[in-house]
Order: sequence, then C-alpha cells, then structure tokens
Amino acid sequence: MKIVFDVVVDGQKQETLRPGVQRLQDIRQFVKNESKELIRKYGRNVMLNRRFEYN
Repeated sequence: MKIVFDVVVDGQKQETLRPGVQRLQDIRQFVKNESKELIRKYGRNVMLNRRFEYN
C-alpha cells in the first residue's frame, strides 16, 4: 500500500504524484516542495487529493 496524490486543477485530474519514500515526515516535506512547483505550473487553483494505491 502506497500513498499517492492526485493533482486536480479546475476539477480535472492533471497528474499523480508518487513520493519515493513512504515515511510521513518525508511525505510532508515532499508535498510541501511539490506544491510550490505545482502553483507555478498550474496557477493558484490547484488541489491535492490523497489516496492509497494497493499493489
């Protein structure tokens, strides 16, 4: 089971972010860094939805 994040812009899923490490501290830092890049790429109307992928 892995935690992944779907990037939603204007109600449409644009991409899926998959953190390399599944430790919560590392995921928090990953999301913080990626959110800055996503705002630059897509503008202010960006949402992240967390979900689990089961292998």
